[in-house]
Amino acid sequence: MLLITKDLWPGRPALLEGESFSSWFARVAAGNGLRPADLYRILQPGGDRNPRDLDRYADFHLLSLMADKTGASVEALERSTFRQWAGMAFERDDGLVKLDWLPPAGREKAKRCFGQQVCPLCLAEDAVPYLRLQWRLAFLTVCPTHNRLLLDRCPACNEPFSVLRQDRHDGVCCWSCGTDVRRFASDAPPLDPTPEREDLLETLAQGWRQLGEYGPVYSFTIMRILALVARLIAGGQHAYALRAWIGARAPRLAVPPETLPRVRDGALLTPRARCVIVAMAHHLLGDWPHRFVEAARGLGMTRNHIRTNFAEALPFAFVHAVAWHLKEALAPASRQELTSAKAVLERRGVKPTYRNLVDLAGTRRKPLNAMAEPAAETAPWGKGRFWKLDGVSAEVKEAARLAAHRSGESVAVWLDRLVRKELNMPSMRVF
Repeated sequence: MLLITKDLWPGRPALLEGESFSSWFARVAAGNGLRPADLYRILQPGGDRNPRDLDRYADFHLLSLMADKTGASVEALERSTFRQWAGMAFERDDGLVKLDWLPPAGREKAKRCFGQQVCPLCLAEDAVPYLRLQWRLAFLTVCPTHNRLLLDRCPACNEPFSVLRQDRHDGVCCWSCGTDVRRFASDAPPLDPTPEREDLLETLAQGWRQLGEYGPVYSFTIMRILALVARLIAGGQHAYALRAWIGARAPRLAVPPETLPRVRDGALLTPRARCVIVAMAHHLLGDWPHRFVEAARGLGMTRNHIRTNFAEALPFAFVHAVAWHLKEALAPASRQELTSAKAVLERRGVKPTYRNLVDLAGTRRKPLNAMAEPAAETAPWGKGRFWKLDGVSAEVKEAARLAAHRSGESVAVWLDRLVRKELNMPSMRVF
């Protein structure tokens, strides 16, 4: 067993350019004939059986001890962790808050976390395969060298990547099924993310950026607002409507809204879907806050629709834009006005359901429940959202739902892609 002595360890590979601490830690363990978990228990007696995400949670004691035993500098090791982006991508990290663009990797208790992204082509070209720290940034979804989508889960078993949990001592492999990551193929991106990627990386490098009428603001404020806008597009009541509004004004972002999964936590999206969501959020961030306000007003969104989605403290530039520009009417609509709204819908040939009345009247008053007509519970065969599973047994439906969930896709997109492959039909432009 490797002992903690005053001497340097026999296996002490150099930290490579841009390498993450977790990647280097795994290579040090392999150089000394150990698994990363074994080395971690030697360094941290009584610690967890499997180390947590060391790119974020490696403390100064662990960094100093690793530096003493390998000859590396503590400063270089600190730069290989999330500390490199402190005050840039996030304001501060106490180990408890959620970092918007640096989600956890591997597993946190029983939860699968997809924060570790990889490029199989980069790993295949490396003399010594290693993970880049930049791959941890969630808004980077495409390899700038090969222009292919990064992978955030094993295509063979759909488990998230975690170099700290793997047992093999060579290369980078899936900790669950053991497949060498270099064997995987990655797809072309649905759009060119270069403009958004370069702008966001430049913002991080500068540490600040001009934000419309709010003047220069810190980069972590920009990243926070981008994450809040992306959350509105990724999930929530107006997610599909926002996607359609953006696509109508930015043709490169025009995608069928339902082909992007709707989730509350954007970290669960695949790099393919996240590539589009980030580009859409970046589009709304331009000319802040006017473009965002125009979209919200056009869809009938108010500050209550937006603020109720976020319980945490928010940046002033976001709160002020929402509170000032998206105020609700001072006086609620009267019963007579609601009756007139129902008559307007009927003249237009639109069924006065509760949702249609709310969209037209801009209020959720209780009288709407009494005057609204019930919406149709089912659609004609072949027209409903889940018509594709009509007549399929319950166990097959459940298996399809689980398979789609594990692959990070919606059931519709997953099944469409599977059937097209089986029938040798060309792929749709889906995300």
